[in-house]
Amino acid sequence: MKIQAALLAAGGLMLASAAFAQTAGAPILAATADWTIYSAGPHKSVDDAKVEGGKAVEAQAPGTGGIWEVGAIRPIDGAIAKGDHVVASVWVKSDVPAKVVFRVETRTAAARVGERSIDIGTDWSQQTLDFVATDNYPAGATQVALLLNSGKQTIDLGPVSVVDKGGN
Repeated sequence: MKIQAALLAAGGLMLASAAFAQTAGAPILAATADWTIYSAGPHKSVDDAKVEGGKAVEAQAPGTGGIWEVGAIRPIDGAIAKGDHVVASVWVKSDVPAKVVFRVETRTAAARVGERSIDIGTDWSQQTLDFVATDNYPAGATQVALLLNSGKQTIDLGPVSVVDKGGN
C-alpha cells in the first residue's frame, strides 16, 4: 500500500513538473481575469470557485454576424523577440459546446502573431496557444484576443497569462 501511494505521489510530481516545464519562462502577462469585452451584448464579472483565481467574465454571443463581432482582449505587458517561444494560456467554458479563435495579435491593425481554433466545453478547461515569434514586438504592442461569436452562447473567460520561454 505504501509503495502504491509513493508511486502515485511520484507520478503526480512528474505531471506537475511537466506542466511547470511547459509554462516555465518569463511572464510577459501575469495571470488576470481582467478582460475587455467588445460586443453589443451584455457581459459581466462573475465569481466562480471552480476556476483558478475564482474570478471570470461572462460574455454573451448572439451567433449572428462574423465571429469577430464579439471578442475579448487583454494587452500583453512585455516584449516578444523574433524567435522567442511564447505560450499563452486561458481558462474558458461555455454554456454549450463552442468554437473560439484564440490568438495573440498586434494591438494596432490586429495582425496575427500566433493563432489557433479551440473547442470549449461546458466545464472549465485551460487552453494554450504555443508559437514561435516571427518578428519583434515591443512591450505593450501585442494582446491576447478571443473571437467568441461562433454561435449563440454564453462564454465564461477566466484568467489569461502569457510566458516567454526565450529563443529556441
